Amino acid sequence: MSYTSFSIGTPGRAWDGIEFGSPEWNELFTKQMGILEAAGTETVASGYSAAIGKWVNINTYPSMEANLKVIAELSASQLFEIENSGPFVDQVEMMGMMMGS
Repeated sequence: MSYTSFSIGTPGRAWDGIEFGSPEWNELFTKQMGILEAAGTETVASGYSAAIGKWVNINTYPSMEANLKVIAELSASQLFEIENSGPFVDQVEMMGMMMGS
């Protein structure tokens, strides 16, 4: 069963001192995207929220285990520091659960 997560975080220490567009930046970006791709991740939305000063990502994974593996690998590689990550539930689905449907 697929699992959709909502994550908030900041770039990890691996990015410290890296110039945007440099060969080192490209290497780190390729590594980060490779971790997501290997887990079968489908990115629904990803971007920077100026309101909270953090990156926000909504990703769908083949399973919760795949999501946990991505969190572990991104953290261990210091590519992304995850502040919060949890299930993202569709509005209609959540309203149905809240109303006992």
